[in-house]
Amino acid sequence: MIAFLRVFAYLCIWTTPLQLFFILWGVWVLVSTDYTLFSLTVLEFITQYVRFLLPVFKWLYTWLWNPYLDFILSLPFVLSQSLKAIFSTWLGFWILKQLN
Repeated sequence: MIAFLRVFAYLCIWTTPLQLFFILWGVWVLVSTDYTLFSLTVLEFITQYVRFLLPVFKWLYTWLWNPYLDFILSLPFVLSQSLKAIFSTWLGFWILKQLN
């Protein structure tokens, strides 16, 4: 169990640069288009810029509770991605601290 938690903690920390890339991409979209901070939702970002993920989300609609998924996908992209990056990085460091 400790090995799994250690790998999970490192995964949380190592994905931070990827999450920062998506945050910066979202900020670039906000600056270069007519989207505002609250109008660029997660679903809008996926449908406009990463279309290859659409089948994954259509599949998720068959497995998850639809109102929950609607809520998650309607969040502002840059804000939610920033909070996810902060939380996952903090969680990774916290788990490593607890294991030592």
